[in-house]
Amino acid sequence: MKKAVAPQLLLLLIALVAWFAIAAQFSISIPALVDKGMTYGEAVWRMFGFLTILTNVLLAVCCTSLLLMPDSAPGRYFSRPGVLAALALYIIFVGLGYNLLLRNHAPFTGLHRLADEGLHTVVPLLFTLYWLLFAVKNGLQAKDSLLWLIYPLAYFVMAMIRGSLSGFYPYPFLNVTVLGYPRVMANAVMLLVGLFLIAQGLIKIARYKRQGLVIE
Repeated sequence: MKKAVAPQLLLLLIALVAWFAIAAQFSISIPALVDKGMTYGEAVWRMFGFLTILTNVLLAVCCTSLLLMPDSAPGRYFSRPGVLAALALYIIFVGLGYNLLLRNHAPFTGLHRLADEGLHTVVPLLFTLYWLLFAVKNGLQAKDSLLWLIYPLAYFVMAMIRGSLSGFYPYPFLNVTVLGYPRVMANAVMLLVGLFLIAQGLIKIARYKRQGLVIE
């Protein structure tokens, strides 16, 4: 009984934290962007230019689907081992990237601090825990990691296109205006390598779990 309830409770906690943090972040950032002269549509479009927002929305939808409608088409999709592993990879990357590279650039307080920690620390830790303890890991192979890189690659391309059109780059290490294209491309390659290595680590964990080398 406990084994059946525990993953549901963890999914509920992840969904609640993710939706709260997303809503809080939007409630703070949208008015601030509108005050700078943007329309509401432009402000929302700007918010979805951040990998953190996109990935946390994916996680929130995933956990909500698995919790409330596991037998629906979205529920079945998000329950796939490859999809869950990919989402774990992306949110781990979000958490590590922020806490290793960007934390000192964001001295937030109050509700903004709660939203920031929820998006970059709490959700990554909780979903990683869910993946480690409860996610089905059957059938994952090393070659799957190449497919998992499509999402971050597509994000990078879109960030470059958006930046070239608007002059806005969501993260300092992607800012072509300041760093130039050679440096930004080098940063992108290093981040992609990091993603690939994390993906290989997840696949090894999945293999050990299948072989019974990790205690259930």
